[in-house]
Amino acid sequence: MTQRTEKNYGVTMIRQHMNHIPEFPCPEGFNVRNYRPDEGHIWTRIQRAAEPYITIDDGLFDREFSRDFKAMEDRSFFLITDDGEEIGTITAWWQSDWRGEPRGEWGQIHWVAIHPDYQGRGLSKPMMSVAMNRLRESHERCFLGTATKRIVAIKVYLDFGFYPDLGAENSQEAWEQVASVLEHPILKECGF
Repeated sequence: MTQRTEKNYGVTMIRQHMNHIPEFPCPEGFNVRNYRPDEGHIWTRIQRAAEPYITIDDGLFDREFSRDFKAMEDRSFFLITDDGEEIGTITAWWQSDWRGEPRGEWGQIHWVAIHPDYQGRGLSKPMMSVAMNRLRESHERCFLGTATKRIVAIKVYLDFGFYPDLGAENSQEAWEQVASVLEHPILKECGF
């Protein structure tokens, strides 16, 4: 599996149900804890260290989560070492008006990141299990946004049962590009 793709398309992935969520426990030496009040600076530090494609400025956390900071204590998580160092983050967020669909709120996997010093160890899967289980408590379906150059992340999302959203602009070209560097049964099922 290679990280190279031609363009970095933004893509959406959808999970139409919350059944059969894969369970990945944290490996020895790591754990997941909930966000606590006023820890936006920790979230920003992790995102800034992990993000190769966009600038993470000091105001991003507030822009993304200010509609309900209290919900962060229930819906946002940090991956921590046994020493208590926060090295990853994921949020089980929601969108009540995503695409204007009348069927109610969509859960959303939002802003997944692991510090580069800890990437490649399978640590995103335990975070995904925690976040997906939290989404299942409140939502019947969920989605996420990512980009085509994030091949490793896309594989994790496919492994968690997310499907390409083929109704989005440039989706055919974007997913053909992903499939050119990543083989996965879900991509084959979608015709790629």
